[in-house]
Amino acid sequence: MNHHNTLRSEVYLLLSEAYKQPTAQFIAEQPTIIEFLTQAFCKLEYDLSSTLYDDWPTIANDLATVAAAYRQSFIFPIDSRIVPVESIYRQWTHDTTAELSFAREKGLLMSDHALHIKTLYDSYGITIPPEYHSMPDHICLELEFAAFLLEQQETEKYLIFIKEHLNWLDELAEAAEKQNIPDYYRQIIKLTAQFLSLELRR
Repeated sequence: MNHHNTLRSEVYLLLSEAYKQPTAQFIAEQPTIIEFLTQAFCKLEYDLSSTLYDDWPTIANDLATVAAAYRQSFIFPIDSRIVPVESIYRQWTHDTTAELSFAREKGLLMSDHALHIKTLYDSYGITIPPEYHSMPDHICLELEFAAFLLEQQETEKYLIFIKEHLNWLDELAEAAEKQNIPDYYRQIIKLTAQFLSLELRR
């Protein structure tokens, strides 16, 4: 794998971890993460402002604070949280023969996109963790899969995957702004969306 693909894969994996339940280790590594992102984006020649992540060590300086921000952003209250799952931002099915009343609606889990993701995982022998069985298209899994395809040097499949499954992040970023979730996760989402925007132009 070439050096640039290694860097891109590492960025994907780092961002994936940011969407999981926070751990003390991840919080302690914030200064190192900032340094890595700065160097990676420089080497990739990606013009991503460091203002999106420079203050993470300050606003994410202890586990209790980040755990509370995580709950507020993604779990509760239900009316102000956001759900970082692809299906939520997609029409549930594009099957023209589907007669279910919600078939053309958005905001539901396990859409056609989720089923396609599950098929992709199965084809590579990838097991979905139990906590994500109802949402195989959770952003953390999709970011990990993008990293996996880069690691496997499946460049063509990688490009198809991000074009088909990671082109909804601007909508997620808009939702994060609208719902005014805590700064730390709002910045993570915005950074992810901008990073993917650059990847999609490759």
